[in-house]
Amino acid sequence: MDRVVAQTKYSRKQHKEFYMFHLFHRTGTVIFVGVLSLIMLILAISNTINKDFSVKANMSAAIFSWIMFAISLSFTPIMIITRINNVIKNETEERKKSTDKIEVTKMKFSRSNNIIEGKSVFGWNDIEMLCETDKYFYIYLTNENGIFIVKDDIIEGSVELFRKMALANLRKDKKGRPLYKRYGQVKAEYDAIKRQEKLKKKQEKKNDKWL
Repeated sequence: MDRVVAQTKYSRKQHKEFYMFHLFHRTGTVIFVGVLSLIMLILAISNTINKDFSVKANMSAAIFSWIMFAISLSFTPIMIITRINNVIKNETEERKKSTDKIEVTKMKFSRSNNIIEGKSVFGWNDIEMLCETDKYFYIYLTNENGIFIVKDDIIEGSVELFRKMALANLRKDKKGRPLYKRYGQVKAEYDAIKRQEKLKKKQEKKNDKWL
């Protein structure tokens, strides 16, 4: 039976990377901050080049706009990152000494922890989105919650086997594609393969046309 098993000791660095991934790829926070910063920049430039800039009221408006732009561009991201760090710091000492074991088959996921009694079990159909990065598989059960598998911590099976099971068993979107996204070098390599496949098909069609 196809099976993948990963065993991972708690790591603050890995959890921080998960929260950062979630922030930049699974929430609208970064987009909101970007749009807000752009609006503040436009207002600041507009007030600065205003013909009546010499008027005290317009000068104050320009200065205020530049201050708001600086705050939206720097303070907001710092506040978000600080919040993530605080969440990680609040993990209990017991949690920091724990080890997660995740077993995956074509039927289900089973997660256990050496300091927590019992197991959590869910099926492929319970997964809202699976995201693959260069180092992790992030498995989202909701928009906000999920678990992750560290590729280097797979002790049985392989990355390729897990990927194969995921593509075969994940739910599909409206276009019939698995709920599976790739990021980083993994995405670049996948896109390169797809481009080669398309070129090959085009070449085959040309060859068939001349036969």
